[in-house]
Amino acid sequence: MRLAALAAPLALTALAAVAAAQDPGPVYQQQQKKSFAFAADTLFRYEWTRDIPTADGFVNDDRYVLRVRPRVEVNFGPVELGVGGAFLYSDVENDVPPPGQEQLALVRDNYRSRDARLDLAWGKVKLGPLVARGGRFFMPLPFTEMIWDRDLRPQGGAAALEFQSEGSGSRFALHGIYATGSHVYEDESVMYGGALELLLAGGQGSSLQIVGSYLQFEDLNMLEPAIRRQNTRLAGLLVNDYQVVDVIARITRGGQVPLQLIADYCWNVALDENNRGLWLSAVMGDLGTSRARLEYTYAKVDKDATVAAFNTDDFFWGTGWEGHRGDLATGTVKSSSVHAIAQWQRFKDSLDPVVRDQWVTRYRLEWRTTF
Repeated sequence: MRLAALAAPLALTALAAVAAAQDPGPVYQQQQKKSFAFAADTLFRYEWTRDIPTADGFVNDDRYVLRVRPRVEVNFGPVELGVGGAFLYSDVENDVPPPGQEQLALVRDNYRSRDARLDLAWGKVKLGPLVARGGRFFMPLPFTEMIWDRDLRPQGGAAALEFQSEGSGSRFALHGIYATGSHVYEDESVMYGGALELLLAGGQGSSLQIVGSYLQFEDLNMLEPAIRRQNTRLAGLLVNDYQVVDVIARITRGGQVPLQLIADYCWNVALDENNRGLWLSAVMGDLGTSRARLEYTYAKVDKDATVAAFNTDDFFWGTGWEGHRGDLATGTVKSSSVHAIAQWQRFKDSLDPVVRDQWVTRYRLEWRTTF
């Protein structure tokens, strides 16, 4: 397991371990704003991927990655400004072609494994129910990762009208967004759309959230070829349009052992086939209030249901797959958590019948912190 190589990243992570017990999810969380705030999150991950199909048979792959993302936020009344960086190190250089090859055929990650970059740079204004953002910011639309990887930042502008009941916590919001060049890799594609969000809050932290959204992607051949991934291609170029309708329902039950059920269904209305996606999750426990948290996800995503460059990179394939994921987490201290994750996935839309029936397994140990 390359224990000597792991020692330095583990030591760095230990110095940074002053964080909240859950994976940071700025898309879904609202926090009290201070006039000046410093925040950061860290991730140390070791993963084992087994039975990867290649032209030479089935192979295994082990790797680790350390990520630190600090940011600073400043608030002046209705105005918020922020900037943040991302620093990564891995034993594998995922953006370097293998020996004997001039360029990468495929990059499966939404990050460069050895990188130091500007991750966030945004301005936000809130005037009554109107909220406007510009720059490179956290995704404000509450998608699941079937549509948008939470580690990617839209770059452009977004606006929302938010109406919230102070007494009950219920909310109605209308979102709009326009973004271009939002990927870590070379990208001049365009994405725009909007969403309607309804949150009905009950007692003891219980709620029902319904989100309906529409996203249109254009200029997708301006994506770096290596991140065009499993979407239908001809001579390396993406051949289909992507007009994605997405509907999400989240049911949350509060209490001593919180429970959340999530159902996400999407379809690319520009196509008549290979255009649907389903994402189902159940989460029991909350590391903010309990010692452990268990999450299970089942997903089945057709190869052209959405744009594979922008959805989750946790699974081996972006689209065209069916799979399962289990995540058992426990809080180590108030500010950090350890996760044991198992994933099973098959490339159901592969042209090769052997690959279609082959299940790839991936196991992960993660130490996450936020502060």
